[in-house]
Amino acid sequence: MASLTPLGPHAYIHRGATSTSKHSTDPTVVIIFGWMSAKLPHLLKYWVTYREIYPDATLILVRSHISFLWLSSRAFEARFRPVVDVLEALGCLENRQRILTHTFSNGGSFHLLHFARILSVKSVHTQSAPCALIIDSSPGGDSLIKLQKALTSPIRNRALRLLAAVCVMLGYCVIRIVLRQILRRPSPIQVMMAGMSRVRVLPWLSARSPRLYVYSKGDEMVPWTDVEESATRAAGAGVDVRMLRFEGSAHVAHARDHPGEYWEAVKKTWADACRAQNQIYCVHH
Repeated sequence: MASLTPLGPHAYIHRGATSTSKHSTDPTVVIIFGWMSAKLPHLLKYWVTYREIYPDATLILVRSHISFLWLSSRAFEARFRPVVDVLEALGCLENRQRILTHTFSNGGSFHLLHFARILSVKSVHTQSAPCALIIDSSPGGDSLIKLQKALTSPIRNRALRLLAAVCVMLGYCVIRIVLRQILRRPSPIQVMMAGMSRVRVLPWLSARSPRLYVYSKGDEMVPWTDVEESATRAAGAGVDVRMLRFEGSAHVAHARDHPGEYWEAVKKTWADACRAQNQIYCVHH
Protein backbone atom coordinates (compact mmCIF):
# COMPACT_ATOMS: atom_id res chain seq x y z
CA MET A 1 0.00 0.00 0.00
CA ALA A 2 1.35 3.37 -1.05
CA SER A 3 0.33 5.05 2.21
CA LEU A 4 2.03 2.40 4.35
CA THR A 5 5.26 3.90 5.72
CA PRO A 6 7.58 1.69 7.84
CA LEU A 7 8.47 2.74 11.37
CA GLY A 8 11.40 0.38 11.74
CA PRO A 9 11.07 -3.33 10.86
CA HIS A 10 7.98 -4.09 12.97
CA ALA A 11 5.62 -1.12 12.63
CA TYR A 12 3.93 1.08 10.03
CA ILE A 13 2.16 4.40 9.84
CA HIS A 14 -0.38 6.09 7.60
CA ARG A 15 -0.40 9.82 8.30
CA GLY A 16 -3.86 11.30 8.40
CA ALA A 17 -5.10 14.83 7.86
CA THR A 18 -2.66 17.47 9.08
CA SER A 19 -5.39 20.09 9.48
CA THR A 20 -8.43 19.88 11.71
CA SER A 21 -10.63 17.02 10.57
CA LYS A 22 -14.10 17.81 9.31
CA HIS A 23 -15.10 14.67 11.20
CA SER A 24 -14.65 16.52 14.48
CA THR A 25 -15.53 13.62 16.78
CA ASP A 26 -13.62 10.89 14.95
CA PRO A 27 -10.41 9.52 16.45
CA THR A 28 -7.36 11.38 15.19
CA VAL A 29 -5.04 8.46 15.94
CA VAL A 30 -5.81 4.71 15.70
CA ILE A 31 -3.18 2.34 17.10
CA ILE A 32 -3.37 -1.37 16.22
CA PHE A 33 -1.38 -3.98 18.14
CA GLY A 34 -1.39 -7.15 16.02
CA TRP A 35 -1.51 -10.73 17.24
CA MET A 36 1.55 -12.96 17.44
CA SER A 37 3.22 -13.57 14.06
CA ALA A 38 0.19 -12.23 12.17
CA LYS A 39 0.78 -11.93 8.43
CA LEU A 40 0.70 -8.35 7.20
CA PRO A 41 -2.15 -8.95 4.69
CA HIS A 42 -4.34 -10.18 7.55
CA LEU A 43 -3.63 -7.11 9.66
CA LEU A 44 -4.18 -4.80 6.70
CA LYS A 45 -7.82 -5.89 6.54
CA TYR A 46 -8.36 -4.03 9.82
CA TRP A 47 -6.19 -1.17 8.58
CA VAL A 48 -8.34 -0.78 5.45
CA THR A 49 -11.58 -0.87 7.44
CA TYR A 50 -10.33 1.82 9.81
CA ARG A 51 -9.36 3.99 6.83
CA GLU A 52 -12.91 3.64 5.56
CA ILE A 53 -14.56 4.38 8.92
CA TYR A 54 -12.23 7.18 10.05
CA PRO A 55 -10.61 8.52 6.85
CA ASP A 56 -8.75 11.42 8.46
CA ALA A 57 -7.12 9.42 11.26
CA THR A 58 -3.41 8.66 11.51
CA LEU A 59 -3.06 4.87 11.68
CA ILE A 60 -0.20 3.14 13.47
CA LEU A 61 0.27 -0.62 13.18
CA VAL A 62 2.52 -2.48 15.62
CA ARG A 63 3.36 -6.07 14.67
CA SER A 64 3.97 -8.79 17.26
CA HIS A 65 6.97 -10.95 16.37
CA ILE A 66 7.70 -14.02 18.46
CA SER A 67 11.24 -12.75 19.10
CA PHE A 68 9.88 -10.23 21.61
CA LEU A 69 9.64 -13.10 24.11
CA TRP A 70 13.41 -13.05 24.61
CA LEU A 71 14.03 -9.34 24.11
CA SER A 72 15.30 -7.31 27.02
CA SER A 73 13.37 -4.18 27.94
CA ARG A 74 16.14 -2.07 26.42
CA ALA A 75 16.10 -4.05 23.16
CA PHE A 76 12.30 -3.78 22.96
CA GLU A 77 12.48 -0.02 23.44
CA ALA A 78 15.14 0.25 20.73
CA ARG A 79 13.03 -1.84 18.32
CA PHE A 80 10.02 0.43 18.70
CA ARG A 81 11.78 3.74 19.30
CA PRO A 82 10.43 5.13 15.97
CA VAL A 83 6.86 4.42 17.14
CA VAL A 84 7.42 6.08 20.52
CA ASP A 85 8.97 9.10 18.77
CA VAL A 86 5.91 9.43 16.53
CA LEU A 87 3.51 9.18 19.48
CA GLU A 88 5.41 11.97 21.21
CA ALA A 89 5.58 14.11 18.08
CA LEU A 90 1.83 13.74 17.53
CA GLY A 91 1.15 14.92 21.07
CA CYS A 92 -0.37 11.65 22.26
CA LEU A 93 1.21 12.27 25.67
CA GLU A 94 0.03 15.87 25.81
CA ASN A 95 -3.71 15.39 25.40
CA ARG A 96 -3.65 16.66 21.80
CA GLN A 97 -5.16 13.58 20.14
CA ARG A 98 -8.33 11.52 20.24
CA ILE A 99 -6.91 7.99 20.41
CA LEU A 100 -8.58 4.66 19.64
CA THR A 101 -6.39 1.68 20.55
CA HIS A 102 -7.17 -1.81 19.20
CA THR A 103 -5.21 -4.84 20.40
CA PHE A 104 -5.39 -8.48 19.34
CA SER A 105 -4.64 -11.64 21.32
CA ASN A 106 -2.05 -11.98 24.06
CA GLY A 107 0.75 -10.99 21.68
CA GLY A 108 -0.88 -7.61 21.16
CA SER A 109 -1.61 -7.24 24.86
CA PHE A 110 2.00 -7.98 25.83
CA HIS A 111 3.20 -5.37 23.33
CA LEU A 112 0.66 -2.83 24.59
CA LEU A 113 1.90 -3.31 28.16
CA HIS A 114 5.53 -2.96 27.08
CA PHE A 115 4.63 0.33 25.39
CA ALA A 116 2.77 1.43 28.51
CA ARG A 117 5.93 0.81 30.56
CA ILE A 118 8.06 2.86 28.17
CA LEU A 119 5.57 5.73 28.06
CA SER A 120 5.00 5.77 31.83
CA VAL A 121 8.36 7.43 32.45
CA LYS A 122 7.51 10.34 30.17
CA SER A 123 5.52 13.45 31.00
CA VAL A 124 1.83 12.70 30.55
CA HIS A 125 -0.93 15.28 30.87
CA THR A 126 -4.28 14.41 32.42
CA GLN A 127 -6.46 12.75 29.80
CA SER A 128 -9.45 14.78 28.67
CA ALA A 129 -9.80 14.05 24.93
CA PRO A 130 -12.01 11.07 24.03
CA CYS A 131 -10.12 7.76 24.03
CA ALA A 132 -11.17 4.10 23.90
CA LEU A 133 -9.66 0.61 23.97
CA ILE A 134 -10.77 -2.46 21.98
CA ILE A 135 -9.41 -5.82 23.22
CA ASP A 136 -9.91 -8.72 20.78
CA SER A 137 -9.33 -12.34 21.93
CA SER A 138 -7.40 -11.45 25.08
CA PRO A 139 -6.29 -11.72 27.85
CA GLY A 140 -6.01 -15.28 29.14
CA GLY A 141 -4.91 -18.80 28.33
CA ASP A 142 -2.51 -19.59 31.16
CA SER A 143 -2.09 -23.29 30.39
CA LEU A 144 0.57 -25.35 28.62
CA ILE A 145 -1.73 -26.64 25.87
CA LYS A 146 -3.09 -23.20 25.01
CA LEU A 147 0.34 -21.60 25.15
CA GLN A 148 1.77 -24.27 22.85
CA LYS A 149 -1.05 -23.72 20.39
CA ALA A 150 -0.61 -19.94 20.44
CA LEU A 151 3.16 -20.01 19.98
CA THR A 152 3.47 -22.85 17.48
CA SER A 153 0.41 -22.44 15.25
CA PRO A 154 2.13 -19.84 12.99
CA ILE A 155 4.94 -22.35 12.20
CA ARG A 156 4.14 -24.16 8.93
CA ASN A 157 6.96 -26.70 8.93
CA ARG A 158 5.76 -29.76 10.84
CA ALA A 159 9.19 -30.74 12.20
CA LEU A 160 9.94 -27.21 13.36
CA ARG A 161 6.50 -26.93 14.91
CA LEU A 162 7.10 -30.13 16.90
CA LEU A 163 10.51 -28.88 18.03
CA ALA A 164 8.98 -25.56 19.05
CA ALA A 165 6.25 -27.37 21.01
CA VAL A 166 8.89 -29.30 22.97
CA CYS A 167 10.80 -26.07 23.69
CA VAL A 168 7.61 -24.35 24.83
CA MET A 169 6.82 -27.29 27.14
CA LEU A 170 10.29 -27.24 28.69
CA GLY A 171 10.27 -23.46 29.08
CA TYR A 172 6.78 -23.50 30.55
CA CYS A 173 7.74 -26.15 33.13
CA VAL A 174 10.90 -24.30 34.14
CA ILE A 175 9.08 -20.99 34.48
CA ARG A 176 6.28 -22.58 36.50
CA ILE A 177 8.74 -24.22 38.88
CA VAL A 178 10.88 -21.10 39.30
CA LEU A 179 8.05 -18.58 39.55
CA ARG A 180 5.41 -20.58 41.40
CA GLN A 181 7.38 -22.96 43.59
CA ILE A 182 10.56 -21.01 44.33
CA LEU A 183 9.84 -17.30 43.92
CA ARG A 184 6.08 -17.53 44.64
CA ARG A 185 5.32 -15.11 41.83
CA PRO A 186 2.52 -15.09 39.23
CA SER A 187 3.10 -16.35 35.70
CA PRO A 188 3.65 -13.92 32.78
CA ILE A 189 0.08 -14.53 31.58
CA GLN A 190 -1.29 -13.73 35.05
CA VAL A 191 0.80 -10.55 35.17
CA MET A 192 -0.47 -9.60 31.72
CA MET A 193 -4.10 -10.23 32.74
CA ALA A 194 -3.68 -8.01 35.79
CA GLY A 195 -2.00 -5.31 33.71
CA MET A 196 -4.76 -5.28 31.11
CA SER A 197 -7.31 -4.73 33.89
CA ARG A 198 -5.71 -1.50 35.13
CA VAL A 199 -7.58 1.76 34.67
CA ARG A 200 -4.65 3.59 33.07
CA VAL A 201 -3.32 0.67 31.08
CA LEU A 202 -2.12 3.35 28.64
CA PRO A 203 -1.29 6.95 29.59
CA TRP A 204 -4.17 8.44 27.61
CA LEU A 205 -6.85 6.16 29.10
CA SER A 206 -8.97 6.86 32.16
CA ALA A 207 -11.89 5.20 33.93
CA ARG A 208 -14.32 6.96 31.59
CA SER A 209 -12.53 5.63 28.47
CA PRO A 210 -14.80 2.82 27.20
CA ARG A 211 -13.15 -0.59 27.00
CA LEU A 212 -14.68 -3.21 24.68
CA TYR A 213 -13.78 -6.88 25.06
CA VAL A 214 -14.53 -9.03 21.99
CA TYR A 215 -14.20 -12.78 22.47
CA SER A 216 -15.83 -16.14 21.80
CA LYS A 217 -16.71 -19.43 23.42
CA GLY A 218 -15.20 -21.04 20.32
CA ASP A 219 -11.72 -19.62 20.96
CA GLU A 220 -9.33 -22.54 21.58
CA MET A 221 -6.40 -20.33 22.68
CA VAL A 222 -7.92 -17.83 25.10
CA PRO A 223 -10.84 -19.10 27.22
CA TRP A 224 -13.87 -16.85 27.30
CA THR A 225 -13.97 -17.23 31.09
CA ASP A 226 -10.49 -15.67 31.35
CA VAL A 227 -11.58 -12.69 29.26
CA GLU A 228 -14.67 -12.17 31.39
CA GLU A 229 -12.59 -12.46 34.56
CA SER A 230 -10.28 -9.69 33.29
CA ALA A 231 -13.22 -7.55 32.17
CA THR A 232 -14.93 -7.97 35.55
CA ARG A 233 -11.74 -6.97 37.33
CA ALA A 234 -11.45 -3.84 35.16
CA ALA A 235 -15.10 -2.96 35.81
CA GLY A 236 -14.48 -3.41 39.53
CA ALA A 237 -11.69 -0.85 39.28
CA GLY A 238 -14.15 1.64 37.81
CA VAL A 239 -13.51 1.19 34.08
CA ASP A 240 -16.42 1.65 31.66
CA VAL A 241 -16.50 -1.95 30.36
CA ARG A 242 -18.62 -3.55 27.69
CA MET A 243 -18.38 -7.13 26.37
CA LEU A 244 -19.24 -8.65 23.00
CA ARG A 245 -19.25 -12.45 23.19
CA PHE A 246 -19.71 -14.72 20.19
CA GLU A 247 -20.45 -18.43 20.33
CA GLY A 248 -18.40 -20.10 17.61
CA SER A 249 -15.85 -17.77 16.01
CA ALA A 250 -12.22 -18.78 16.35
CA HIS A 251 -9.31 -16.86 17.85
CA VAL A 252 -8.99 -13.35 16.29
CA ALA A 253 -11.61 -14.36 13.70
CA HIS A 254 -14.58 -12.46 15.13
CA ALA A 255 -14.42 -9.60 12.62
CA ARG A 256 -14.18 -12.09 9.76
CA ASP A 257 -17.15 -14.17 10.92
CA HIS A 258 -19.32 -11.34 12.27
CA PRO A 259 -18.19 -8.16 10.43
CA GLY A 260 -21.40 -6.19 10.87
CA GLU A 261 -21.78 -6.76 14.58
CA TYR A 262 -18.05 -6.41 15.19
CA TRP A 263 -17.55 -3.03 13.53
CA GLU A 264 -20.83 -1.62 14.82
CA ALA A 265 -19.60 -2.41 18.34
CA VAL A 266 -16.30 -0.64 17.61
CA LYS A 267 -18.08 2.46 16.28
CA LYS A 268 -20.53 2.51 19.21
CA THR A 269 -17.68 2.22 21.70
CA TRP A 270 -16.02 5.24 20.11
CA ALA A 271 -19.30 7.19 20.02
CA ASP A 272 -19.76 6.45 23.73
CA ALA A 273 -16.23 7.75 24.41
CA CYS A 274 -17.14 11.04 22.76
CA ARG A 275 -20.46 11.22 24.57
CA ALA A 276 -18.82 10.63 27.95
CA GLN A 277 -16.24 13.31 27.23
CA ASN A 278 -18.90 15.82 26.22
CA GLN A 279 -20.69 15.22 29.52
CA ILE A 280 -17.48 15.89 31.43
CA TYR A 281 -16.91 19.06 29.35
CA CYS A 282 -20.41 20.34 30.13
CA VAL A 283 -19.97 19.73 33.87
CA HIS A 284 -16.66 21.61 33.92
CA HIS A 285 -17.92 24.51 31.85
